[in-house]
Amino acid sequence: MTYYQILKQRRIDLKLSIQDVSNQTRLAPEYIKAIEENDLDVFSDDYSFVRYFVHSYANAIGVNWDVIQLEVDQTIKYYAHKKNMALTMAQQKIVQNIPRETAAKRAKKKRSRYQTSVSRTSRMLHWPKKRISRLAILGIGALALFLVLSNVLGSSLSAREENAREAERKAELQAKEQETQRLSEQRKETKLNEAKTTIQLESQENGIYYINSEQAMPWVVELKVSVPNKTKIELYQGDTLIAGSSDQEVDSDFSAIITCEQPAEYRLVISQYANNAISLNGNQVIYQPNETQQDKEASLTLAFGLQPVQESQPDYYGNSQDEYWGSGYDESDQYYDPYAYGTDMEGL
Repeated sequence: MTYYQILKQRRIDLKLSIQDVSNQTRLAPEYIKAIEENDLDVFSDDYSFVRYFVHSYANAIGVNWDVIQLEVDQTIKYYAHKKNMALTMAQQKIVQNIPRETAAKRAKKKRSRYQTSVSRTSRMLHWPKKRISRLAILGIGALALFLVLSNVLGSSLSAREENAREAERKAELQAKEQETQRLSEQRKETKLNEAKTTIQLESQENGIYYINSEQAMPWVVELKVSVPNKTKIELYQGDTLIAGSSDQEVDSDFSAIITCEQPAEYRLVISQYANNAISLNGNQVIYQPNETQQDKEASLTLAFGLQPVQESQPDYYGNSQDEYWGSGYDESDQYYDPYAYGTDMEGL
C-alpha cells in the first residue's frame, strides 16, 4: 500500500471524517482530501509545505512517519520535477513559435578591407587540404569512439542505478507492508482482548469442565492449546466440527475463538496428548491423564454456562431421596414401631 492509502485506511479504521482530521490538524479539508488521493496539483507550484502537511496528518492519526517519510519525499520530488519539465517545454514552444527573419530579408553586411585582408592572409597560411582531411577524419573517428564509449558506460551506470533504485523501492514497500500488517494484527489482538469475557473454571467431573461468568451472554472465549509434538486437534459443538481438522496434523500452537450465545457444550479432542497446555482466556485447564493415556487421544468436554447435575444423596438405609425402603412410600406415612403401642413382641 502507498503512504496515502495507509493514511486513508487508518482514518477509516478510526471512524474519523475528513472534517474531524481537519479540525485536529488545522489543515483545510481539501488539503486532507488531496493528500489521500495523491493529487498534489491542488497545492499549485508551492510544494514546500506538502511534507509538513503529510507529517502533521500522520501524527494526528497515529501512523509511523519514519516508515512513510522516504516515499513522501520521493513523491514530492517527482511532482516538482514534472512541473519544471512542463514549464521548460512551454518556454521552448514559445521560443519556437517566435517568427524568424528569413535570409532574403536579412541585410547583407558589406565586408571591410581589413576583414578581406585578414581572410586572404589566413588562407595563405592554412595547411594543405590533404593534411586537413586526414586530421579531420582522425578527429571525427576519435570523437565517434568517445561518444560510443560514453554512451555504453552511461547506459551501464544508468541500468545499475535503476536496478538499485528498484531494489530499494521494493524493500521499502515490503517494510511498509510488514509494518501495516503488524499494526493490523495489533489492532485485532487489542479488539479481541477487549471483547474477551472474564470466566471462571468452577469444577471438573468425569472429564467435563464447567465454565461460568458473572457477565451475561454472549461470551467471547479464546481457546489455546500448545503443540509440543505433531497432533490433530478438533473442536466440536455437538457433532459439528467448528475448528481444527480431523485429517491434518498441526505442529504449531492451536487457537480458536468460541462465541457462546447460549449455554452449550463443546468437545475438544487431541489425537495424541503429550502434556499439551490448554487455556481459556488465559485460565489454565488442568488435564491429568494417567500414564497409560500419554500419547493417546484426549477428549475434554467444555460446558459453558451449565451446572453439574446434582445426584440424590442416599439416606441411612442406602435409599435416595426420591425413593424409600419400599415402593409407594410417602413422607406423611408413619413408620411402624411395634413398641410404640406396648405390643408384647416376646409372644410373637
